[in-house]
Amino acid sequence: MQLGFWSCIPILVLIIGGFATRRVTETLVLSTLVGAVLIFRGAFFGEYVGMIYEVLSNDSFQFIVILLIGIGSIIRLYERSGALAGFRNKLKRWAGTPKRSVLITWLLCFVLFIDDYLILLTASSSMKKLTDDAGVPREHLAYTVNALGASVCILVPFTSWSSFTVSQIAKAGMDFSDYVHSIPYMFFPIASVAVSFLLAAGILPKVGRMKQAYERVRAGGPVLPPVETAGASVVDAEKPGEEPGAPSAPLFNFFLPLAVLVAVTMLFDRSISHGIVAALFCMLILYKAQGFLSAGEFFNTVFESMKSVAAVEFVILFAFLLAAENEKMGFAPFLIQSFARVVPPRLLPLFIFLIMSLVSFALGDGWSLMLISIPIFIPMARQAGLSEWIALGAILSGLNLGVVSCLQSDALFMTYAGTGVPNIGQIRSGLPYTALTAVLSAAGFLVVGMLCA
Repeated sequence: MQLGFWSCIPILVLIIGGFATRRVTETLVLSTLVGAVLIFRGAFFGEYVGMIYEVLSNDSFQFIVILLIGIGSIIRLYERSGALAGFRNKLKRWAGTPKRSVLITWLLCFVLFIDDYLILLTASSSMKKLTDDAGVPREHLAYTVNALGASVCILVPFTSWSSFTVSQIAKAGMDFSDYVHSIPYMFFPIASVAVSFLLAAGILPKVGRMKQAYERVRAGGPVLPPVETAGASVVDAEKPGEEPGAPSAPLFNFFLPLAVLVAVTMLFDRSISHGIVAALFCMLILYKAQGFLSAGEFFNTVFESMKSVAAVEFVILFAFLLAAENEKMGFAPFLIQSFARVVPPRLLPLFIFLIMSLVSFALGDGWSLMLISIPIFIPMARQAGLSEWIALGAILSGLNLGVVSCLQSDALFMTYAGTGVPNIGQIRSGLPYTALTAVLSAAGFLVVGMLCA
């Protein structure tokens, strides 16, 4: 189905309605209903319910549910056992200032390089008490983990992102070595890592809503943004001050399950689901043997985690539903093909970056867009005499920008679950730095296009 311009309507409803009302859930559900009417017309209701069932059976959605439950359970078990308190106590002497606490968070994101969801949930949940105590507003914590989540996974060639990308470029005659050679052209991930570090180190100034957030905390206000939290709709990722206390446990109780998670993930072809299950078994044996948790307390903690992430899973369900409707309407091919015919070779890298940013921003998706973009842009680059490494760098850079800035992106929902900062609050506070990163990346692709095409 090709609905042309009409395929843009549900996305416009979401973006305009979301920012106008600050209520993401309601506008997201409304946009899916609009999409269903456009696709199915009079029969929309029955087909709409059928599409909900399709999303529930979608492998990617099921993976996110497993990840939310698994990582959420690991974090809660860390808290209940005292492992998280032990980790924080060891870091307190170094993380006593805002600058140091954010820099430690920045470094921890690289330790958790295997998967962007692991970074978004684990780094934020592990560090938020330390950054809170150091006087860092949650907006800065959210920006740091969101800026590094996908970026680190794209730049490191042994992650879930790189593994999937290699499987897709193989269909275009490329291989793992081509992926490695394209890393220097992944300008947005590189710039994102650099800008987030410069902000954490205090070299870049706090501006806009980020500056206002720091002023709020310095004046004795809450670390969470109160206005955005009040308008965050039905999702309640965190209630300030409810984090359970626990005695401090030895440091290996924190790092051993994490090491098991990373090792098993790598062993099973970068499958983080296997790593999560192995880490949970490790925690059950480790904490029960030391008397920190009984078997009953362990499973009760896991059940509590399931309940706590149910609201986030509900919203992500409708984000997937909107993505499925956009696919049926032909939204991504419409945007790409509308502009691809008129681009000169020297502007092709910049065009790829911009169009992939736009499409990814509209859809909030990264991986499924590779299925569409790689078969289009890699042959286009070859035909124009442009290096396929530059084209791949532009594709991934555009996807990265869209994922970290899209209102209904699962990355923002994961960051919300870990930090308590709603999606709109994340976008607004991080906008100056995301925009700076995007401008630097666009300039880079413009230069390489002029020099290499």
